Amino acid sequence: MSTILAMLLVPGVVAFTPSTTFGTFGNAEAKALIQAWQPRPLNVPNGEVMLPSSTENMKRFVRARILLEDANTGCVASFDDQAEGTSLCVILTKFNKAEHQLLMPLWQPGGEASSTFEKLVAWHGERFHEGARLSGKRLEWPDDRAAWAKVVRGDEGI
Repeated sequence: MSTILAMLLVPGVVAFTPSTTFGTFGNAEAKALIQAWQPRPLNVPNGEVMLPSSTENMKRFVRARILLEDANTGCVASFDDQAEGTSLCVILTKFNKAEHQLLMPLWQPGGEASSTFEKLVAWHGERFHEGARLSGKRLEWPDDRAAWAKVVRGDEGI
């Protein structure tokens, strides 16, 4: 499903090439992408309808919807082909000419934040080497800030 959605959104992609798993998306496309990422309740007649990880992800999803009310907020999305299928990671980002500010990632279960951030830093440096810098200073969740800090290790330019 997410692969089909991604293919439908390709005309709205900026700085996306088939050789990378990352792409940047504007506000409208980001809203569509988070719908594909949205946690779904379990199909059970009673009791808990959300897995613990889905409950946490639902909090992120609701916050993402609020962040996307700002028209300057879009996302950087990662599409990874894994043995168990395609994985979609959506990282909400506030874009301006000087800086791309990472706000909040929507991770897939089992996704490795540090690994994704490492790949993102490398990709962003290749694609925007003379443009906006990439910043994780506005990441909202403590775990995300810790993963970002692990990747950049005090690099003030990132």
